[in-house]
Formats: sequence, C-alpha cells, structure tokens
Amino acid sequence: MGIRALAVIRPELTGADMRKLVAALACVALKLLVDALSGEGASFVGLTLAPLGLLAAYVGAQWAGRMASELRMLLFGGAEQSITRKLSRKLFSHVMALPLRFHLGRATGAVAQTLENGLQGFRLIMQHALFTLLPGLLEIVIMAAIIAIALDSVFLVVFGACALFYVLAFADGARKVLKASRAVSSARIDANAQLADGLLNFETVKSFTGEAAVSRRYDQTLAEAQTRWGAFYRARFVNGIRVALIFATGLAATLWLAVTRVQSGAMTIGDFILVNAYMLQIVRPLELLGYGVRDMGQGAAFIERMLDLLDEDPEPSVSSDGEHSAAYLARAQGAARVAFENVTFSYIEGQPVLRDLSFEIEPGAMTALVGASGGGKSSIVRLILRFYEPDAGRILFEGVPLTEYSPADLRRLIALVPQDTSLFNASLAFNIGFPEYDNAREDIERAASLANLDTLIAKLPDGFDTIVGERGLKLSGGEKQRVAIARASLKQPRLFIADEATSSLDSRTEAEIVENLTIAARGVTTLVIAHRLSTVVKADEIIVLDQGIIVERGAHADLLARNGLYADLWRAQTENES
Repeated sequence: MGIRALAVIRPELTGADMRKLVAALACVALKLLVDALSGEGASFVGLTLAPLGLLAAYVGAQWAGRMASELRMLLFGGAEQSITRKLSRKLFSHVMALPLRFHLGRATGAVAQTLENGLQGFRLIMQHALFTLLPGLLEIVIMAAIIAIALDSVFLVVFGACALFYVLAFADGARKVLKASRAVSSARIDANAQLADGLLNFETVKSFTGEAAVSRRYDQTLAEAQTRWGAFYRARFVNGIRVALIFATGLAATLWLAVTRVQSGAMTIGDFILVNAYMLQIVRPLELLGYGVRDMGQGAAFIERMLDLLDEDPEPSVSSDGEHSAAYLARAQGAARVAFENVTFSYIEGQPVLRDLSFEIEPGAMTALVGASGGGKSSIVRLILRFYEPDAGRILFEGVPLTEYSPADLRRLIALVPQDTSLFNASLAFNIGFPEYDNAREDIERAASLANLDTLIAKLPDGFDTIVGERGLKLSGGEKQRVAIARASLKQPRLFIADEATSSLDSRTEAEIVENLTIAARGVTTLVIAHRLSTVVKADEIIVLDQGIIVERGAHADLLARNGLYADLWRAQTENES
C-alpha cells in the first residue's frame, strides 16, 4: 500500500515545490520593481530588467503560486481519500479477525474511537509531512540562497540564529504537546465508549427512566476530556508565546540592520523590502515546520492506540499444517461426528468451567445439553466454534483435532442459532442470507418459511426488504430467533447448534419452532442447548451438566426413570408451567 500511495502523492510534491519556488521569486520581482520605480535601477545578478516586465513577473508569480496551491489540494485530496480507504479497510478487517476474547474485553465505542483517532493521526502526519516539512525546508533553502547572492551575509547569520531558537522552542513544545495528546486520546476513547454504551442500551435506559443517569455518566467522561484538552491547549499556548517572542526579536534585529544599511547607502529601498518580506516569509515556514513537528507528535499519540490494536494477534487464517482443512472441505458431505476427550476449560485461571469432560455426538443424531445456569453448556459451544481453546484435553471433528482446522474453515461447516440474536440494521433478506446475502430470493424465502416467518413477512410494509432496525430492535425476541433459524438452515451445515433457540418464544410458537428445527436439522448432526426441557424430549441423547461435570446422560424416558437431577428439573419446570 505504501509504494502505491507514494506514487499517487508524487505529483502533489511537484505542486508544493512550484508554489514555494514562485513565492520566493515573487519577492525578488517586487524588490526589483521598487528599485526600478525609485530610479535606483533594477538589476539582479548582472541583468537589467524593465519595470513593465518586472510587474508582469511579480503578478505572474503571485498567480502561479495560488494555482500551484489549488493544484496541490486537488492532487492531495484524491491521494488522501484513496489511502484513507485502504487503511480503514485494513484496520476494520484486522479488528474483525481478532478472537472473541478480545471483543468481550473491549467496549464497542472505545474500539471505534481508537480507529477514528488513528485515522485522524494518520491524516495529521501525512498532511504535515507533505504540506509543511518538505515544502518548508525547500522554501528556506531557496530564500537562503537568494539572500546569500543578493544581500549582506549578516542577514544569513540572523536568520540562522532565529532558525536555531525556533528548533529549540519547538522541540521542547513538541515533547510537552505529545504528552498532553496521549491524555487527550485516552479521554476521547473513554467518552466515546460511554456514548456508544448508552446508545446501544437505550431500550434499557427508557425502560428504567435512566436518561439522567447515563447523561450524568457520559458528562463525567466529557469533563475529564475537557480537563485534558485544557492541558493540551495550555501547552500549545506556552509554545506559541515562545515562538512569537523569537519572531519579534528576529524581525527587530533584521529590520534594524536593514535600516542602518539603507541610511548608509549600502542597500536600496528594494533591498529593504526584500529583507522585510523574507523575514516575514522565512518565519512562516520555520513556524510551520515547528507546528508541523508538534502536530505530527499529536498524530503519533493518536496512532499509538491504533497500533496497539494492530499488534493484537488475529485468529489463524490457515490450518497448522495446511492439510486437513482444505482436504476435508473438499469432501465435506453429510453429518459430522464431534467428540470431547477429557476437556478442561476456564475463563479465569484457577476457576474451571468444564472439568475433564468427555462425550461424543454421533453423526446425524440430536444430542441435548441441559442443566442449571452456569453449568458450562454455552462454553461447550464456544469451544466447538474455536472462540476459545481448552486448557487441557482435545476436541475432535470427524476424528481430526479442531486445532488442525482454521477457525474460518471450521465455522463454514457449522450453523449456530444463538440464544441472543443480534441483527444488522439492514433488510430482512440481508439478515437471513448473511453472509452470502446475495443468495437467490427463492432460497431465502424457503428458509424463512421453514422458520415460520411467513406471517411476519406478510404484515411487514416492505416484506423481505423491510429494514429491521439497529440490532433488530423492530422485531420481537421470538421473531429475531426465527430469523436466526432461517439463516442457519440456509447454510446447509454439517453440524447444527441451537443455543437456547426457543427461550424467547411462547409455548405454541416453541412447539412450531422445535418442529421446524427438527426439519432443518434432518440428516445433520445436531447439538441443542436447552433450559426448557420440553424442547429436547425427542433428543437421541440428553447430557445433564452440573458445575462443568456430566452427572447423567441418556434418553428422556430413561432419565426420568432414574429419578435423578434431570427428573428434578423436569418436575420443577412442569409445576411452574402448570
């Protein structure tokens, strides 16, 4: 990306060179014009020029300088947008490739603001590198050369002293501004995290009339950001005072030297105007260089957090030996066999969620996991999908350890109906067809019918093209789960996982969905996680978990006959429903 970007930007550098060159030469033309009009003669490096020609040269230089500036913006704008697009895509793709563990530990708003800060920092660095540093250095060199040729060398000494003091002032200022910029970046990320958190949970806010609470919480982060911005601007202000003092001192010294030389006849009035113009003009690139270095420090501080994200290791995109995934996918058909062998897993070290777990899901069979909340049922699903890796033991998919498959290849073979379905703020057809959302409409309609969505679609104003809202908030919980079932059935997987797929449905709809799930998973290995035991009575095997350990297993009737934990759970739910 970097080489192509530089190739795009190179014309812009030519525009900057032209602008600085004509700006420096315009002052020379003005000097010669003043000398010609004052009767002192217009000569430069032995050439005598007419006033009309000098006037044309001066006006032409001013016009060319402004045209070069406009050309620079035109070329730079296209290059900047091209690079910003590529960088944004790379950042987004990297964040989406990070493992689930990373996303569970980060606030969505904080990640979004980190990316935005990084892009802003990149723009600051790129703009100042191209618009400030390189053109400024070029302008200083050109003006120094002209002063050495046309004027007394003492002015070069003054300009050199000013440049040295500018460098010292801006070096100290850049260090302090960089420190303040880091604090500002952190404050902005925290504030945006609170903003996004409130917006994502606005239904809860409304339900509990918590508008004032979330506003107060957000304002606290804004106050902290305001404080840090204040420190940032104070650092810039102090640096600006130093720069202004250096400028005033240098201008006074230069003009005093010029006045004494004009009075003694060693310089013409045109020379005085040239010195004054160059002093004003040379200060500008020096200041811009300092400001550029300072702002590039701010950009670097903004980029630091983004670089931390890029340092996060993504999920592996290929299998460990490059063999099993490709070969297996090439012959992937029918139901899959899944086996757990002495698997132990914990989210927090020393607090295992699963303990020495072993069981097998037969091909084409329906296996159910039941038990009290916190027993480890959903953790099993996350391990199968390789969102996490077990602490000990191994998991086999068709006799091959999961570590031999890349996560992406493995997940293509699995369809998941999650407990909490979150939808895109897009059309119903998009959400059913995701990720292959350009599926034929007939396939999407068939999947929707299988998930019992016909009634919903009939009453929607735009049918399949209806926008479902942020995270699907325009749909009920049961409707969102039916969309998830339709999406999973469209995938035609080898392993079908339903994680509390009917938890938000009424009893009548639950019975319909269970029947639809059975049809959708026919001939496919099925793993059902259920809290409501009525959804798993037809399962081939029911595994009862308690504190991460299998305490019972068997068919529904056999488990009731044992009168153990499963029977207790069944009686409790039956009594509650009655």
